[in-house]
Amino acid sequence: MGRGKTLTMPERAQVDLMVQLNMSVSLMSARNHCSRTLNNCYTSDPAAYGTSKSTGRARKLKQRDEKNVARAVSNTMKSAKDVAPNHEANPSNSTRAFLASKKIKVLAWPACSLDLNPIESVWRILVRSVYKNSKQYNSISELKDAVKAEWNKIQQSYFENLSNSMSNRIFQVIQKNGGFTKY
Repeated sequence: MGRGKTLTMPERAQVDLMVQLNMSVSLMSARNHCSRTLNNCYTSDPAAYGTSKSTGRARKLKQRDEKNVARAVSNTMKSAKDVAPNHEANPSNSTRAFLASKKIKVLAWPACSLDLNPIESVWRILVRSVYKNSKQYNSISELKDAVKAEWNKIQQSYFENLSNSMSNRIFQVIQKNGGFTKY
């Protein structure tokens, strides 16, 4: 599939001038005979406009289909609450109040800390086993079945080991001042 139209240098100059004159995107589109999306793409980041390149091989599944697979699989498999029912990443206000009343200090849970998020280790193993030997799937149902099969192969002891490793993970993150750890 070919690439869509891009703005020429004179068109870009026109758009820059219209932006300085505070024209609406609709009016800009009417004046330069280009779509609003095209004008928006340019005005959002003029320096990077037109520099993105396609990488990797073409997808067998559309991104929308991949999201549907992830949603369907997540609704049928064990959740984090099944593995560790008494632990939640974002405790409710009542939980926080209870812990405060018992004078229990709670570790702030960093939103993007892979070292303190054991499920990332599970996803890594799951992805490696599902896409072993560069396996590609021709349908959503094939991929869904493969994910379910590999998920069921993960031993309960693996989850327990991950849970038991939390104290070591926290210690290493503190020791490394939030830097890279072996986890």
